Order: sequence, then C-alpha cells, then structure tokens
Amino acid sequence: MDFFDDHPPRKDFWLMFKVSSLERLTQMRSGLLYMNSLDYFSKLPGEELLPLRKDELETVYGVLRAGPNARGFSKISMKIGESEKEIDLGAKAVITATFPRPKNYMLFCMGAFSDGVDGKITGEVDGRLYFDERFLHFGSHVLLISNAPVFGERISKAIAGNKGIFGSKFFHDGFGLVQYRSLADYSGPKGLYMKDERYSWQRELRIALGAEDHLLNESGALELNIGDISDISQIVSVQALIDEPFRINRRRYAVVDGHPRLIDD
Repeated sequence: MDFFDDHPPRKDFWLMFKVSSLERLTQMRSGLLYMNSLDYFSKLPGEELLPLRKDELETVYGVLRAGPNARGFSKISMKIGESEKEIDLGAKAVITATFPRPKNYMLFCMGAFSDGVDGKITGEVDGRLYFDERFLHFGSHVLLISNAPVFGERISKAIAGNKGIFGSKFFHDGFGLVQYRSLADYSGPKGLYMKDERYSWQRELRIALGAEDHLLNESGALELNIGDISDISQIVSVQALIDEPFRINRRRYAVVDGHPRLIDD
C-alpha cells in the first residue's frame, strides 16, 4: 500500500463561513487568521466540548489494517534484525503512519456550502439550508465570505511575505473540502482532508500550510495577517441563521457555443 496516494480534495464550493466569538471574527474581518497545528487539534487542551471538536486522528496520515479491505486483502508482517524471515502480525494487526511535523502543520478550519454527490448541500431540506444548532457551541456569530477567489488571493499574498512558511505535497495546493466517511474499519491513506462521518454536519473547509517554529506564538499557533476582508464578508449571529434558514435558488445552465447560458424554467 502507498500511503502517499491520497486523493486531492474537492475545491468546488460557493460560500465560506467561520463560526466563533464576535471578538475573534471581528479580528478575522480585519485580517487576522489564527491557525492552530495538527498536534493541537488532536489534543485540544482545555476544551470542554471535546466530542464536537477533538479528533485523535488529526496527526494520522494513513491506516493499514490486516485482513480484507477495499483493495483486496492485506497481510502485515515484520522482520527482526538481519533475519530474512517475516513474522505475520496476525489478522487484527493495525499500523498507522503519522504526519512528519504535526506541530508545524497549521490549519485554518472554516465551513463551506457545496453540493454533495446527491446534488444537495448538507442540511438542505425543501429548498432551504438549515444551520445546525451544534454550531452554537463553537461561538455566537458567523463570518460569511462571499468572494472565495479574492480571499484566496489575499492569503497567497500574505504567505509569500513570510519566509518561514513552507509547502508540502500533503497540503494539496493548501486548501480543500473535507471528505467524510466511517473510519472505524478504514484502511488506506487519510491525509489532511478526510474525517470521520460523525463530523459531517460541520461542512469543513481547510486551509493548510507549514510554519517554522520562529513564526509560532507561545501557544504554538500561527497568527497570519492577510489584510482587511470587510469588503468581501459580513458577520451575523448563529441564532439568526438557525431561525431563518438560507433560501436556495438553483439555476440551470447549458453550454451553448462554448459558453454557459442560463436555461429559463
């Protein structure tokens, strides 16, 4: 099995959001992205709502389980010393591979609305998009970003101005939507953009980058200033989105003479 063939994440989404305290979101709107590490998210020290946020698999890149799986059948064995003999570790053996620098791999976790394989958005019912009440545990307000390309450009510019920021093949261009699936018996590469299905209500979008130690604050976080984003964002209360769900108005398009054209109902 190749632990380095995890698939690139989806990047097709149409609205980004961040749930937090009003104070933190006001700072973000003025340009401050507060990024924590994989190591932090796997432990979440001091968090009271661990079942909603903590994920012990954050630092795990891939899992290899002995026995039948989607790729056929895996057998895990090992050699001791110079011996040529392999020892079978048994039918229940499990090996995990972790990211090489979990305290220096930084994430900014947001949410994003995007269509699933069924053509609907998570939480969509009868043309309305319902905001999960569990978001109230993350904060009182939500920052909505309406122009993802401009947001990305400002992040890229900020990254270019920091010599201690580095890239990695693990980041897949530095952002993507999280894929959700059951990981209880999963065997294969997980990467940065796969989480257990119990977190699917969060609709997570991740921004990922590497940061050397000298850029991190005393808490091990990276404070990245991307400049003011008030022109492409707004802040509303989480409760307002719960009380008044988004209305979804899908329009149909067809390609005519090489260009998309709106199809009238």
